[in-house]
Amino acid sequence: MILQNLSYLAALVAMIEPTITDLKDGYVRVETKKYTVEVPKGWEVGEETSFGQREFHSDKGEIGTMTGSAKGSNWDRLYNTSLFFIQRREKATPTPYKLSKNKKGYETMSFEMIGKDGKPTSKYVILKNTKEDILALSVRITQVKNETELNKAFDRLVNTAVMY
Repeated sequence: MILQNLSYLAALVAMIEPTITDLKDGYVRVETKKYTVEVPKGWEVGEETSFGQREFHSDKGEIGTMTGSAKGSNWDRLYNTSLFFIQRREKATPTPYKLSKNKKGYETMSFEMIGKDGKPTSKYVILKNTKEDILALSVRITQVKNETELNKAFDRLVNTAVMY
């Protein structure tokens, strides 16, 4: 009975999360208990998986978020772990990663996956806060005609991300 009540409570919590606010500029703010990001209005907001992943879909492409911990890891390890999972999904060549900071002051690691045609098929940015929590952000570019629009949306996602 207790387990059933906990499952019910977990389902209720999942129903109230995330909070979506229309920003009236073609984007919405998506607030969860771990982070806030901004994505294009009209994109489908997927449910968060048990391992902290959430996807946002439209006919233009796919944006993803994933939360985790970087405690005990360095950037090389985070990069190699990321590639292990990414390369199971797509066969492309990774670029070397670059370290910097985003507009909110988070340390970042960014890299791309390059397809056979020499163009990016996906882009990744991992944000790390002072508690060594991470927020991994990604965009999949499935059609070259949408690349400019997806890059704009991804840049806004990276620049507006806030971790809690």
